[in-house]
Amino acid sequence: MFSLLVAAGLHLSACTLPGSGVDVGGDLKLLYAPFSLSNPPKYWQYNHQTNASTPSQSPSAALEWQDKDGKIALAARPAAGPFELGRRTNILVLASPYLSFDWQQNSTAQVGDVELVLGFRLQDQGDWAENDLGTGKPPTDHTVRIPVGNSQVTYGQWQREYFDLAGVYRRYWPDAPGDEVRLVWIGVASGKDKLAAVTSVTYLTQILLSR
Repeated sequence: MFSLLVAAGLHLSACTLPGSGVDVGGDLKLLYAPFSLSNPPKYWQYNHQTNASTPSQSPSAALEWQDKDGKIALAARPAAGPFELGRRTNILVLASPYLSFDWQQNSTAQVGDVELVLGFRLQDQGDWAENDLGTGKPPTDHTVRIPVGNSQVTYGQWQREYFDLAGVYRRYWPDAPGDEVRLVWIGVASGKDKLAAVTSVTYLTQILLSR
């Protein structure tokens, strides 16, 4: 069950991402600091549309940065319109097995209003260049959507989740060579099959890929 999986890591020898915020310990930090959603940094992409039923909402209202309980968090309001914010990566899964992130939901949010989106691709070492990840969302062999939330967690409480990417890899490619499976996309999106309440807010912060 994907809700039992957790945390992701970057091994610098596996993939060095220029301008990505990779620190000396080999970690890749995402959503630790605000950036412009109208003009995202290199490798990031933000797609959204405004629901016709909520014309008063601005196009960027589905996502916005907030200071929440002393944390810099991304506030997601799926009812404002479908969205996906993500980043291209090219990470060898077996060398970078862990993903973690913090989340909080308000009293009207439900599990699956927001999903974590992971894109995996089989590719040989010679099929890519570290400094040329390209733009936009890359093609994937498998996309895994993990619902954010837990009905047993009291609303208003921060919760940390950990995911084992190697476990996800083994689920889809039990017989594939470990040196060919890469995480090429990580993002957050409105629930694919979920109609969120108008006042639903899910907060996300401190997404971290680590060893």
